[in-house]
Amino acid sequence: MDNQLLQMGLKLINRYNSIEKKARYYGTDVMLYPSEIHIIEAIGISGKMTTTKLSDLLGITKGGISQTCTKLLKKGLICKTDGEGLNEIYISLTDKGKTAYYGHQRLHEPMIKKMNELSDNIDETTMNIIKTILMTINDELSRLEVEE
Repeated sequence: MDNQLLQMGLKLINRYNSIEKKARYYGTDVMLYPSEIHIIEAIGISGKMTTTKLSDLLGITKGGISQTCTKLLKKGLICKTDGEGLNEIYISLTDKGKTAYYGHQRLHEPMIKKMNELSDNIDETTMNIIKTILMTINDELSRLEVEE
């Protein structure tokens, strides 16, 4: 196969990264960077979260989450409320944050629709093979990340 699958995968990753690196407004008056909109997305899906849950979900250090959340707080996209436990703080979206969340969803809707249409036509055996390949690539990338 001559690394053809690897080359196609790398091309796909590079193209996706190129699209995702762009800062956008997502319907708000502030520019949002990929790290910011992905935190907004995670909060938008879950409703409210702690920095620990965000860190676990996104695979980002708590320090990285805190730094990005400080920026989002200053931009008026998130708010913080006290939780039930000692030092527990919940992060949730403001109306402006919800606008960004929905704007981000609209950006990805056509791609998600197309991927769903494609996957509906794939039999279960083939889908399991694709999932195995993607999980293997993900595991390998995780291993390489730890080695760095």
